[in-house]
Amino acid sequence: MLISDNLSLKTKLFVVVLFLAVVCVSLPLALAYRQLNSDVVHEAESGAKEELALARRLLDKSDDSNIAVMVSSVSSLIGREIVFIGNDGELYSGASWLDSGGDLLNRPEVIAAVKDGTGFSHGTDPVTGNKVLYAAMAVIDLPDIPKGTLLIEEQIPKAGKSLETVRSVYLWSIPVIILLCYVSIRILVLQLSESVRSMVRTAEAVGQGNFKRRIRNLPGKEFLPLAESINWMAERIDEHVAIITGQKDKLQAVLNGMWDGVMVLDSECRINKVNRSMKEIVHGIEDSINRNPLEVISSPDFQDTCRQVISDDGPVSASIQLALDGDRVYEVNIVKSANSIGPGQGPGAIAVFHDISEIKRLEKVRQDFVANVSHELRTPLTSVKGYAETLLSDPPPPQTLQKSFLETIKKNADHMCKIVDDLLSLSRLEAGRAQTDFRVFDPVVCIEQAWEACSSLAEARGTVLESDLEDHENFIEADPDQLMQVFRNLFENAIKYGPEESLVEVVHRVDSGMLRIEVRDSGPGIPGSDQKRIFERFYSVQKHRRNEFGSTGLGLAISRHIVRNHGGDIWVESPPSGRSRGTSFIFTLPLAS
Repeated sequence: MLISDNLSLKTKLFVVVLFLAVVCVSLPLALAYRQLNSDVVHEAESGAKEELALARRLLDKSDDSNIAVMVSSVSSLIGREIVFIGNDGELYSGASWLDSGGDLLNRPEVIAAVKDGTGFSHGTDPVTGNKVLYAAMAVIDLPDIPKGTLLIEEQIPKAGKSLETVRSVYLWSIPVIILLCYVSIRILVLQLSESVRSMVRTAEAVGQGNFKRRIRNLPGKEFLPLAESINWMAERIDEHVAIITGQKDKLQAVLNGMWDGVMVLDSECRINKVNRSMKEIVHGIEDSINRNPLEVISSPDFQDTCRQVISDDGPVSASIQLALDGDRVYEVNIVKSANSIGPGQGPGAIAVFHDISEIKRLEKVRQDFVANVSHELRTPLTSVKGYAETLLSDPPPPQTLQKSFLETIKKNADHMCKIVDDLLSLSRLEAGRAQTDFRVFDPVVCIEQAWEACSSLAEARGTVLESDLEDHENFIEADPDQLMQVFRNLFENAIKYGPEESLVEVVHRVDSGMLRIEVRDSGPGIPGSDQKRIFERFYSVQKHRRNEFGSTGLGLAISRHIVRNHGGDIWVESPPSGRSRGTSFIFTLPLAS
């Protein structure tokens, strides 16, 4: 029996079980019906045969010579209508149930009786509608009676009622069987459905990422292997996911631990993943996943280089320099990676952002340093060379000019010596090789010595010093000579670049164990763009005025290294807080314990 695949399991089970139940009920009932029908007919035939045999014996014993009267007498004796038909077809005695107009010799039971001695046929009573049995017996050996056939009709109503009862039982059993099958299948399917739903829920949970989900209530034997397989599958998936997650976490930890920024691109040149350093380099890039790099970094060259590396015929790696956030410069190395997202999706790329801003800055400082040293030495050397050539000329200059030329040569030579001495001093400070003599003392002493060294310059410009530091108020542990050099450099700048007849102030305060000293002037100030570089070597805001005072351009760089070597810091504020002009150089030193 073929069942459509579109039907549900419940329907299929119902159809199969119902079919088997109907077959199992129908076969016994059909056999019983057939056997009962056979028994009833056999009983009717036996009764009819006995009655015909009795009628034959009564005819044999009858003394009447009229065959019609004899048959009528026998009918009266046995209480049944008996028909006698001669072999020539003559009807000697009729009956109400017999149609005498037909060919009586061709009746089935008559033909059988002539052949075998007795014969039977079945029919329906036209009056009652009941089934009847027609029986016939041949009469061939009775004296004084012509050869012929006796016929009798046997009613079988009892047999019909029994068969109808069997048929009714069969017809009524069908709905009962259907109901029982439906209820049984319903209960069975509910049990199976619950087991199946439990397994389906577990499989769905595993598919949605809940790899700890298991089938706790194992179903019957039918689904036990399937349930165990699902649990085993979930355990294996959980183990593999744990391994993959661990590897992913390790890789992410490595990426996040890198100082360099890392950007992973897929085969469509879209951002797939970034590390923590990359998030710090480009703020908000974590919200740009699955977007093109050009949407985050405004560099068409970077976008084009990434596409070239990702392309099938592109290079394995490429490098490009990017300037981000103005002063940050990055060396970006782009390397092709096979199947960055998944197998069959083509190669991707990994871009590593290496910050070379400090290298670029140091390179620029080196270039500037070489250029500045060359410039600072070229100017006095040119002057020395020119005056020397003049002195050596023929005829030589007048005696009065020779002394002036020699003084100029000495002045420029002293300036070059000062530059060289400052460079050597700065080099020793940077390398930590400068000789230091740390002692506890009052910084007022250094202030007085530094101002005394600048007294000639201060008197020439009419500059006056004013300090709020008092004797024996604060003590520091430092190198007095180096600290005096810091004050001298700051005082010289304040005197040189401040207006004439002005005031240089020294103010202080103590904060968290540090002595904070501020040197103020009322000069034109330092532009904000120059304040970041004011402590670089040879850097000057007013370059045209540096040679006017014989400055080397190294004083502030030396001061910064001295202060930092003493555990403090130095910076500039221009204009100072609460003023509209002027400059304040502020540095801190730790107080003596």
